[in-house]
Amino acid sequence: MLFLAGCGDDTVRKPENQEGVTSQVEELNVSIRFETNPTAEALQARLPLTLSMQDLHQNEKYFYFNEPFPTNPERVGSIRAGDVMLYGDDCLVLFYKDVETSYAYTRIGRVEDFATLEPLLGSGTVELTFQN
Repeated sequence: MLFLAGCGDDTVRKPENQEGVTSQVEELNVSIRFETNPTAEALQARLPLTLSMQDLHQNEKYFYFNEPFPTNPERVGSIRAGDVMLYGDDCLVLFYKDVETSYAYTRIGRVEDFATLEPLLGSGTVELTFQN
């Protein structure tokens, strides 16, 4: 259930193993604590969403939307594994490793108990379902 202040569910699906051979789909439900801002609210209004998120720099998964989101970017400096942010006005990013950055992002939320999700992310593309 998704509350206004924010708890939602994600189902993670890893469609292929690293050798490219189809493997059993793994599912795991985790909660996201959403920020209270127009960007997080706009994402929640689009739920449910199933996104094919690609890997970048072996520390994040990303997906570009066709429609922009409202933004309020800030130079965040330190990013922690489990942070969910928007880059620009259309790129959803889920970080799975801690990283220092000079880039600006709009905060959307944070995956609670990220340690349970991390092993399913791997280095390739994953399918994530965001739902209420």
